[in-house]
Amino acid sequence: MKEIWSDILDTFENEDIKEFAEKCIDTIPPYFYKVGASSTGKYHPKYALGELGLARHTLALCRILNNVFEIDCWRDDFSSRQRDLLRVAGIMHDSRKSGDQEQFESSKYTKHEHPLLAVEVVRTVDGLSDDEIEYITDAISSHMGQWNASTHSKTILPVPKTEAQKILHLCDYLASRKYINILFDDNYYKEETRSLDDYKVPFGKYKGMTIPEIAKKDAGYYRWMKDTIDRNPVKLLIEEYEKQKDENKTENKKSKMDKAKTNKTKTSNDKSDVKSGKTEKNISEEEIDIDDLF
Repeated sequence: MKEIWSDILDTFENEDIKEFAEKCIDTIPPYFYKVGASSTGKYHPKYALGELGLARHTLALCRILNNVFEIDCWRDDFSSRQRDLLRVAGIMHDSRKSGDQEQFESSKYTKHEHPLLAVEVVRTVDGLSDDEIEYITDAISSHMGQWNASTHSKTILPVPKTEAQKILHLCDYLASRKYINILFDDNYYKEETRSLDDYKVPFGKYKGMTIPEIAKKDAGYYRWMKDTIDRNPVKLLIEEYEKQKDENKTENKKSKMDKAKTNKTKTSNDKSDVKSGKTEKNISEEEIDIDDLF
């Protein structure tokens, strides 16, 4: 999947830093290209979910960074080499989102310390001076910004202080906003479609069952899912199921009303026939169509 980086690598201004970036890319574990930017599905826009989602999020960050560098008042704050060093930081910032490959196989959830894990890897790559490598790692280590603490870890991550740290954090923040859509060609992004009949819930005591199956089997558990789960595609499919239920209720209500109206009309006609002497048993011969006789 190295070809996914070609457009970003083409924006590098210094060949030696570009080569350093390529060496860093070689250290990225295989799972990076298989997962979404959010391990729970709660965060990040749709394009950053599913296979290649984490890679697309990283590319989005780098695109935004390059867009910022097109603005003179921002571009001029950084030298050519500093801009390239920040591009490396952008590429590597989430490269250990769930740790290394072995750690990912053990637990696929995001590791709070992932910026520091990425920093450790970047420091093992040769090709640049210690000062320039530190410029990269300082930006990576603080890219989480104010969200630098977790109930799942004792580690407190550094917050952005330098201009380099702040700009990388800002670009990462923008690349994770659900209301900002970044376009990718079909080679790297085809929006996933899930159907109620096909999607199997991948968790819980009813793992492997569809949402309609769970709703019919255990109404209480389904209500818990509806009230609690806010990650996609489960949330979207529950909303679709609820919409179908409402539509079915409306259709059933309409059907009952139509049936009641038909019965009322029939009853009214029957009473009218009785009054006029036209019943099934008392139809005069003149009213029988000739075709009914044959």
